[in-house]
Amino acid sequence: MSPLAFPEVALTFHRAGPPTASDPEPVAGGTRLHCGPKSDLFLDPAGAAERPDAERFVAAVDGDFQLSARVIVDFREVFDSGVLIGYLDDDNWFKLCAEMDPEGTARVVSVVTRDGASDDVNSWPIGPTGVHLRISRLGRAFALHASGDGQSWRMVRYFGMPGDTRSISIGMLAQSPRGTGTSAEFTEVTFDRTRLADVRDGS
Repeated sequence: MSPLAFPEVALTFHRAGPPTASDPEPVAGGTRLHCGPKSDLFLDPAGAAERPDAERFVAAVDGDFQLSARVIVDFREVFDSGVLIGYLDDDNWFKLCAEMDPEGTARVVSVVTRDGASDDVNSWPIGPTGVHLRISRLGRAFALHASGDGQSWRMVRYFGMPGDTRSISIGMLAQSPRGTGTSAEFTEVTFDRTRLADVRDGS
């Protein structure tokens, strides 16, 4: 399959991880990504018998950046998600998700994985029209934000990662850790290298 690209986004996203049965599907203003059953990226800090993995579409970048997208997920099972990801290596990465929680509520969820152990934080609920997600780098730090309209942003997390300012792969994926598979639409995708002025208010 050819790499994934978006109009006016100066990045080309390449497949990584195990391939799914379905290729990305073009939709108005973006793409729909599909995932197979039990697809996941989470390293349980209590330890796990095997390392989970999920297909992702990523591009390597250096320096400061902002990557955002409106994400709408076909929620079918608990933990189904549409995800923006920053991937340093197999033991160090982070996710910002539109995800269904165990009570059946769709909400913003973030995961930061360092040295092979993930932590997981549930944030506020989201509506049926999806949510705008954004991942950013500010020198040695990273920031995750979410928005209902793509204009006014709320901070989800602000954190550091091992490796400081080395190159990172950023992109998107769909996952269905407990389900039989799902899909997620990514539209209004934007990318730029402008450094956030205020990490707290997202400007």
